[in-house]
Amino acid sequence: MPKLRFQTIIQRQPDAIYQVLLDLPGYRSWLPSSDLYAETTLTSDIPVRMGSTYVDRGRSSVMQGEVLELEPARSLVFRQLTNPRRGGGLEITIRYTLQPVEQGTRVTRELILRARGLFFVLQPILLRLIRSENERILAALKNYMDARVA
Repeated sequence: MPKLRFQTIIQRQPDAIYQVLLDLPGYRSWLPSSDLYAETTLTSDIPVRMGSTYVDRGRSSVMQGEVLELEPARSLVFRQLTNPRRGGGLEITIRYTLQPVEQGTRVTRELILRARGLFFVLQPILLRLIRSENERILAALKNYMDARVA
Protein backbone atom coordinates (compact mmCIF):
# COMPACT_ATOMS: atom_id res chain seq x y z
CA MET A 1 0.00 0.00 0.00
CA PRO A 2 2.01 2.98 -1.28
CA LYS A 3 2.04 6.23 0.67
CA LEU A 4 2.96 9.54 -0.92
CA ARG A 5 3.62 12.89 0.76
CA PHE A 6 3.73 16.38 -0.75
CA GLN A 7 4.38 19.73 0.93
CA THR A 8 4.41 23.41 0.12
CA ILE A 9 4.39 26.71 1.99
CA ILE A 10 1.52 29.09 1.19
CA GLN A 11 1.58 32.73 2.27
CA ARG A 12 -1.89 32.60 3.84
CA GLN A 13 -3.33 31.66 7.20
CA PRO A 14 -4.55 28.07 7.68
CA ASP A 15 -8.25 29.04 7.85
CA ALA A 16 -8.20 30.66 4.39
CA ILE A 17 -6.63 27.53 2.88
CA TYR A 18 -9.00 25.26 4.79
CA GLN A 19 -12.02 27.15 3.40
CA VAL A 20 -10.76 26.77 -0.19
CA LEU A 21 -10.13 23.02 0.29
CA LEU A 22 -13.54 22.58 1.92
CA ASP A 23 -15.34 24.26 -1.02
CA LEU A 24 -15.45 21.13 -3.19
CA PRO A 25 -17.60 22.63 -5.99
CA GLY A 26 -15.24 25.64 -6.05
CA TYR A 27 -12.17 23.60 -7.02
CA ARG A 28 -12.82 24.59 -10.64
CA SER A 29 -11.88 28.18 -9.79
CA TRP A 30 -8.31 27.28 -8.85
CA LEU A 31 -7.59 23.79 -10.25
CA PRO A 32 -7.30 23.58 -14.04
CA SER A 33 -8.46 20.41 -15.80
CA SER A 34 -6.15 17.47 -16.45
CA ASP A 35 -6.56 13.88 -17.61
CA LEU A 36 -7.30 12.87 -14.02
CA TYR A 37 -9.35 15.90 -12.96
CA ALA A 38 -11.96 18.08 -14.64
CA GLU A 39 -14.52 18.88 -11.95
CA THR A 40 -15.83 18.05 -8.50
CA THR A 41 -19.58 17.72 -8.03
CA LEU A 42 -21.07 17.61 -4.55
CA THR A 43 -23.61 14.78 -4.28
CA SER A 44 -24.84 15.66 -0.80
CA ASP A 45 -26.18 18.81 0.83
CA ILE A 46 -24.25 22.00 1.56
CA PRO A 47 -22.48 22.80 3.83
CA VAL A 48 -19.73 20.24 3.34
CA ARG A 49 -19.26 18.22 6.53
CA MET A 50 -18.07 14.80 7.66
CA GLY A 51 -19.93 12.23 5.59
CA SER A 52 -20.50 14.59 2.64
CA THR A 53 -20.14 12.85 -0.72
CA TYR A 54 -18.89 14.04 -4.09
CA VAL A 55 -17.72 12.86 -7.50
CA ASP A 56 -14.36 13.81 -9.05
CA ARG A 57 -14.47 13.52 -12.83
CA GLY A 58 -11.59 13.66 -15.24
CA ARG A 59 -11.10 12.80 -18.89
CA SER A 60 -9.77 9.37 -17.90
CA SER A 61 -11.25 8.75 -14.44
CA VAL A 62 -14.30 9.00 -12.20
CA MET A 63 -13.85 8.76 -8.43
CA GLN A 64 -16.63 8.59 -5.82
CA GLY A 65 -15.54 10.60 -2.77
CA GLU A 66 -16.47 11.05 0.86
CA VAL A 67 -15.33 13.51 3.51
CA LEU A 68 -14.00 11.40 6.40
CA GLU A 69 -12.62 14.00 8.82
CA LEU A 70 -12.70 17.76 9.24
CA GLU A 71 -10.76 19.75 11.81
CA PRO A 72 -11.27 23.45 11.01
CA ALA A 73 -8.08 25.25 9.95
CA ARG A 74 -6.03 22.11 10.74
CA SER A 75 -6.90 19.08 8.60
CA LEU A 76 -9.24 17.49 6.07
CA VAL A 77 -9.43 13.82 5.09
CA PHE A 78 -11.12 12.46 1.97
CA ARG A 79 -11.55 8.94 0.59
CA GLN A 80 -12.03 8.34 -3.12
CA LEU A 81 -13.00 5.08 -4.84
CA THR A 82 -13.27 4.04 -8.44
CA ASN A 83 -16.45 2.27 -9.42
CA PRO A 84 -15.39 -1.33 -8.80
CA ARG A 85 -15.76 -3.47 -11.86
CA ARG A 86 -14.45 -6.87 -12.82
CA GLY A 87 -11.01 -5.31 -13.34
CA GLY A 88 -10.58 -4.41 -9.66
CA GLY A 89 -10.59 -1.01 -8.07
CA LEU A 90 -8.67 1.87 -6.63
CA GLU A 91 -9.09 3.46 -3.18
CA ILE A 92 -7.25 6.67 -2.33
CA THR A 93 -7.22 8.34 1.08
CA ILE A 94 -6.08 11.98 1.03
CA ARG A 95 -5.14 13.90 4.16
CA TYR A 96 -4.42 17.62 4.14
CA THR A 97 -2.63 18.99 7.21
CA LEU A 98 -2.32 22.76 7.69
CA GLN A 99 0.43 23.96 10.01
CA PRO A 100 1.08 27.65 10.75
CA VAL A 101 4.68 28.68 10.04
CA GLU A 102 6.44 32.04 9.95
CA GLN A 103 5.92 32.40 6.17
CA GLY A 104 2.21 31.43 6.30
CA THR A 105 1.06 27.80 6.31
CA ARG A 106 2.81 24.53 5.59
CA VAL A 107 0.34 22.46 3.57
CA THR A 108 0.98 18.72 3.61
CA ARG A 109 -0.98 16.43 1.30
CA GLU A 110 -0.58 12.76 2.18
CA LEU A 111 -2.03 10.02 0.04
CA ILE A 112 -2.49 6.30 0.68
CA LEU A 113 -3.21 4.19 -2.38
CA ARG A 114 -4.90 0.78 -2.31
CA ALA A 115 -5.12 -0.98 -5.66
CA ARG A 116 -6.93 -4.24 -6.42
CA GLY A 117 -7.14 -6.46 -9.46
CA LEU A 118 -6.00 -4.90 -12.71
CA PHE A 119 -5.26 -1.64 -10.88
CA PHE A 120 -2.72 -3.51 -8.73
CA VAL A 121 -0.94 -4.74 -11.85
CA LEU A 122 -0.92 -1.18 -13.23
CA GLN A 123 0.18 0.34 -9.91
CA PRO A 124 3.70 1.44 -11.04
CA ILE A 125 2.18 3.42 -13.93
CA LEU A 126 -0.63 4.76 -11.74
CA LEU A 127 1.85 5.91 -9.09
CA ARG A 128 3.72 8.05 -11.62
CA LEU A 129 0.47 9.63 -12.80
CA ILE A 130 -0.81 10.15 -9.26
CA ARG A 131 2.49 11.65 -8.09
CA SER A 132 2.46 14.11 -10.97
CA GLU A 133 -1.21 14.99 -10.39
CA ASN A 134 -0.67 15.62 -6.67
CA GLU A 135 2.30 17.89 -7.38
CA ARG A 136 0.11 19.77 -9.88
CA ILE A 137 -2.72 20.13 -7.34
CA LEU A 138 -0.48 21.60 -4.64
CA ALA A 139 1.20 23.95 -7.13
CA ALA A 140 -2.21 25.17 -8.35
CA LEU A 141 -3.43 25.70 -4.78
CA LYS A 142 -0.25 27.61 -3.91
CA ASN A 143 -0.46 29.81 -7.01
CA TYR A 144 -4.13 30.57 -6.38
CA MET A 145 -3.71 31.38 -2.69
CA ASP A 146 -0.42 33.27 -2.98
CA ALA A 147 -1.96 35.47 -5.68
CA ARG A 148 -4.57 36.54 -3.13
CA VAL A 149 -2.23 37.59 -0.33
CA ALA A 150 -3.78 40.51 1.52
